[in-house]
Amino acid sequence: MAVSNSSKKLLFSLLCFISIVGFKLKLTASSATCCSNLRAILPPPYSDLSSLTCSLIWQQKFSFRFFQDRENVTTIVLSGKHDHKWIGIGFSRNGRMVGSSAVVAWVERDGVSGLRQYHLEGKNMSRVIPNKGDLRFTTASPVVVVHGDLLYIGFQLQFPTSLAYQPILLAIGSANPLPNGLLPKHINSTTTYIEFSSAHQKTQPMEPNDLRRYHGMTAIIGWGVVTPAGLLVARYFRHMEPSWYYIHSSVQFVGFFVGIISISIGRNLYQRIGAVFLAHKFIGYTVFFLAGLEVCQFVGRPSSDSKRRQCWNFAHYWVGRIAMVMGVMNIFVGFHGVAANDWTLRTGFGISFVTLLIAVIVLEALRRRENALQESIVDQPPVFQVIDKR
Repeated sequence: MAVSNSSKKLLFSLLCFISIVGFKLKLTASSATCCSNLRAILPPPYSDLSSLTCSLIWQQKFSFRFFQDRENVTTIVLSGKHDHKWIGIGFSRNGRMVGSSAVVAWVERDGVSGLRQYHLEGKNMSRVIPNKGDLRFTTASPVVVVHGDLLYIGFQLQFPTSLAYQPILLAIGSANPLPNGLLPKHINSTTTYIEFSSAHQKTQPMEPNDLRRYHGMTAIIGWGVVTPAGLLVARYFRHMEPSWYYIHSSVQFVGFFVGIISISIGRNLYQRIGAVFLAHKFIGYTVFFLAGLEVCQFVGRPSSDSKRRQCWNFAHYWVGRIAMVMGVMNIFVGFHGVAANDWTLRTGFGISFVTLLIAVIVLEALRRRENALQESIVDQPPVFQVIDKR
């Protein structure tokens, strides 16, 4: 009975952990503002944008103002927090970095500012070519101004046609450009969409960085926490008849549907950024197929006295275990690609993984101890012997 009570307490603790597990996304305080009076900060023609619509973009870290005239001349003012690192704004035809042209601005610690165009021919530093690109600057001189803790970047471009629904790349560098013009790798980036044909911003439903976080978060909850927890219920709590079966089935269904959400977000992310991450994608679809097969097996579960029950048990056990192992493995694979820089997800998954691992060790020890105790009782000789005097 002591073992049973301990098991119940562990199950209760495990279910409480699953119910409250979640990951809080890091909220970045708004460092950009649309209340700035550009007339007091920037020279013409950039100061003339004060009365135009201003949009806070990229998790409200940057403010974006623009004006496009009838001759396809576009004036842009971008402002964000100044931390002595380069800030880049790129123009892309398809929303991807490679093949786009970008305007990069920075301010040295001695107050000297710089602004340069780059052509992004590849993802390596050597493939980001300085003083090259498809953007045509007008005769209006670009400006880079530090005002308070904000960096204001103003420039004017001449386009061959009017801009409409335009993908805009934003990035923050790890350091200022080198003396030879080479650009140190960015530490964060995103893609947003600006509707230049009207004076407002139109963003996609979710930015790539947000998609990465939600994809990783749902994958960790579905495949890395809930599904393994359901397997623990089936292995270590069968003595709780018939509750263990209903708990096991419910937990696995929750994990499966959260996993479906993760795959859906992942597909959207792949299409958005054009990612080529075949290993992660292949393993993810394999896990989805195996989990779907488990659901089908649940629907077609034969009765306990059926001749097919032994074969069903074998298939159910091993398909479930393979799906769980591959799901957890794919989370580790994802940390080297889709969510490579998100330490919040890494920490959250590490805590949940270690917790489940400890639960497995404790429950397995209790299980083996109980089995050994039962075997020792069976092997003991009877206390009383019956003597037949006939």
